[in-house]
Amino acid sequence: MKNLSQDYAFGDLQSLGQIINGAMPLFFSIAALSVVIYFLIGAVKFITSSGDKNTVASARNMIIHAIIGFILLMLLFLILQFIPQFFNLDLPVFQ
Repeated sequence: MKNLSQDYAFGDLQSLGQIINGAMPLFFSIAALSVVIYFLIGAVKFITSSGDKNTVASARNMIIHAIIGFILLMLLFLILQFIPQFFNLDLPVFQ
């Protein structure tokens, strides 16, 4: 029986941890892009609100939520980068 994993992109991954570690940059890229898009939609909504109080409030909430999402994303990144080093854990750290 032929080992198909050697013929495809995940052939060098030996464990679930390596797969998750390899997917982290993709996760953070998608999350950061989502935060930016959500922020921009809120900004456009704010600009085009024409002074309508409900639309302004909705746009302001979108912008605030995008900023909170960005802060949480950065905190998660810092936790994943520094906690293993702080506690001397031998965990893979994504680049």
